[in-house]
Amino acid sequence: MGNWKMTEYTVKKLNDDIENKKITVPKYQRGAVWNKQQKDKLIDSMNKGYPFGSILLYEKDNNRQIIDGLQRSTTIIEYVKNPAKFFTDENLNDEIMNEIIEKLNVVGNKNEMKLKLIDMIKQWVLNNHSTMQDIQRMQYGDLADEIIKEWPTALSEKDNIKTRIKGMFQEFQDICQNISNVPIPALVYEGDESLLPEIFERINSQGAKLTKHQIFSATWQDIVEIKDTQFYEILTNNRDRYENMLDESMELEEYNSIQFMRDKKVTIFELVFGFGKMISRKYPYLFNFDEKDKTKVESIGFNLINACLVQRSSNLKRLNINLKNYVGLDQIELFLTKVLSAIEYVDKRLGAGTKFKGNTRGNSKIRPLHSELQIVSIIATVFINRHANFQTNEKGDVLNLTFDISTNSNKWTEMKNTFDQNILKIYAMDILGQKWKGSGDKKLDNIIIENYYYDRVISWENFEQVLDVYYNTINSERNERKQVANPKEPEKLILNLIYAFIFRASDQNDDSNYDIEHLAPKALMKEKIYTSLFVNNYRPMN
Repeated sequence: MGNWKMTEYTVKKLNDDIENKKITVPKYQRGAVWNKQQKDKLIDSMNKGYPFGSILLYEKDNNRQIIDGLQRSTTIIEYVKNPAKFFTDENLNDEIMNEIIEKLNVVGNKNEMKLKLIDMIKQWVLNNHSTMQDIQRMQYGDLADEIIKEWPTALSEKDNIKTRIKGMFQEFQDICQNISNVPIPALVYEGDESLLPEIFERINSQGAKLTKHQIFSATWQDIVEIKDTQFYEILTNNRDRYENMLDESMELEEYNSIQFMRDKKVTIFELVFGFGKMISRKYPYLFNFDEKDKTKVESIGFNLINACLVQRSSNLKRLNINLKNYVGLDQIELFLTKVLSAIEYVDKRLGAGTKFKGNTRGNSKIRPLHSELQIVSIIATVFINRHANFQTNEKGDVLNLTFDISTNSNKWTEMKNTFDQNILKIYAMDILGQKWKGSGDKKLDNIIIENYYYDRVISWENFEQVLDVYYNTINSERNERKQVANPKEPEKLILNLIYAFIFRASDQNDDSNYDIEHLAPKALMKEKIYTSLFVNNYRPMN
């Protein structure tokens, strides 16, 4: 038997007690497994005064163990020790950032400059501020010097830039101070120590926290009737998900598989979930698909539809509302038909880079060479230019958004030729240059709203420059004196681009004519790529 009491910790006391080993972690605890997004969300909740849960401690002989709340505790301590790691885009005042951009006195794309400035500021904060004390003693002039070094045209505005930086970072300093004073509720349990593993197991077996997609499942309840037979797979994908969620001793409330398939009605969540599974299975060279896990929620359906609606990644939680407002429940099937058309169009134009056999042998799994958001940006660009009409203000906000999904727009007619001739080149350059490294959210947002990224002509000089940087990077990073390293996505893409225009279909029946693990002169590879992409100017048939 045991008893418990309620108490409070300050962030400082929690940190001190852990450092002084007055609070310890028992060996049966799981490790710190939260990702950065989960950590950032906790810190944001603490700053905004939202409830963020309590920690459960076991007390014996004036010492305490963390029974529950390890992830929260370690995140809080990590913040105290290095708050710069939690500096995110949200800590950058958008209005002040726009003012600094104006002070640079540079003509060019504002959004591109803004993204570059954001990366510079975040890196400066991370590199120069390893403690809470460093944050409070920030040298704003040093950052202003870094900005001037990158944009010398802003030299006369250095003092103004420094003043604006100071105003922006004072907000972050206040946040750090605020979080240091946030009280942390704690339950303290006293009792038989041998019961602790059982208590821990019971706490952690009472249900995992909802993922964002599970939250969508619970809240996106508007009903859509599936009438078009091409979308019946959406129904079967949801049926399979529910069937695989069932346990012998349990059943899903208000669910009958026969009735579900007969009614042909799904919620918006079920629609997007099923659509994501459907396109992943149909286009394996574009989307990563896990056939084995039928309950897994593929993010591609959510991200792609959200992008086609010209919505920033941060607006994903409003996808159900935006579908209703901009498309209408009765037009969703037509909308998805046009999304499928855009997917098919892109699939044909990237085929030489994505579909060539490469080093795929036997039953090995097809793995796309690109990131999910890269392919989303390309497909959404086609869809948006075909069917969306909107304007943007100086801040990049989308205004007066409408869709005409009955026909293709004149804007797409004007853009189509440039897109067809250059999309494979841009696709390859982005992979070789690792342009989508990281989350890619900001880059995706910029592309779908600005609508210029895939509407540009790529010269051989542009391509060769990216290729040279890639080769130099590989040479500096690899040490292959004893063993050739396993090929990565860029190597596979290079060989695909070379071989796809040389080999006949019959040449791919076996691997006797080529192999990916071979040596070839850089000049020869350049020559073949140049001939394939720029002399022959590969364009698939419509």
